Amino acid sequence: MKTHKRFWLVALVFGFAASAAYTQAIPVIKAFSGDEAVSFFGRYCLSCHDWAGSYQTISEASRIRPGNPTASPAFVAMDSGRMPPGDPRPTRAELDSLKAWIVTGAPAPTDAVSGATQAAAPDGKTFLGFSSVTEFHRVSGWTSAGLLLAAGVVGSIHAYDMMSEAHDYRDANDIDEEDMGSLCVDEIQTVWGYDREQVLRWTHVSLLVAGESLYLANAITGIKFTSMNGPGITRSDYHLWGFFVHGGLMIAEAVLGFITTEALRDGNHELVSELGVAHAAVGLAIPVVIIATGAIMGK
Repeated sequence: MKTHKRFWLVALVFGFAASAAYTQAIPVIKAFSGDEAVSFFGRYCLSCHDWAGSYQTISEASRIRPGNPTASPAFVAMDSGRMPPGDPRPTRAELDSLKAWIVTGAPAPTDAVSGATQAAAPDGKTFLGFSSVTEFHRVSGWTSAGLLLAAGVVGSIHAYDMMSEAHDYRDANDIDEEDMGSLCVDEIQTVWGYDREQVLRWTHVSLLVAGESLYLANAITGIKFTSMNGPGITRSDYHLWGFFVHGGLMIAEAVLGFITTEALRDGNHELVSELGVAHAAVGLAIPVVIIATGAIMGK
């Protein structure tokens, strides 16, 4: 009988020991607090994505779905390893804590109501002197729009100046509008060659080149951004479509510009008149598209 008691006592001790060891072997997943979640996104996402700077933008439905991590695009992108695109990357423990935060409803930071909670950018990380790639992307987009608008203004002055010169010549020589094509070839070529017209022309071209070069840099940095939106058409989709529309307009503008230049050199009044309107319309549409696509994304 005593032997049986000893057996059960030993078995009980081993049972408790095994249970304790098993319990210790199970990792305890601690959910992020709201502040820790914001800090997490600031550490791994803010260098490219401005939305990672505050709880209000992090918790938008297009990124986080409280209670459902597998339907949260931001979590899915990071859990799959697709984001961030380079080092540093979150650890498995951090991702588990982020998942637990979402499961518990993605609670807000202590001061999220006031909007004061902001994530800090990774220490010392800047891009070409800007606080982040996103900031450069925004500034380069608006600046390129300004340069292209300026190019349009200079181009309009250039066109108006040449038209005024040609029409003054027409009026001084009593030439009918219908006869300008045949009688004013030499005058159109002469006006085109004036120094001030060439200065305006090359200023126009320089502003176009500067604006488009900056926009190209804007587009290259835009490639770095990976859309993490939910279902349906989003603001990012409109922004991307605007980029392609701009590209098509710019190709059309370049072609029209070359053809118009050749028509001016040839003194072809009819062709210059027809192309000038199209050239101006497309030139105006380009910065309008840039401004519209930037405004869609907001701050």
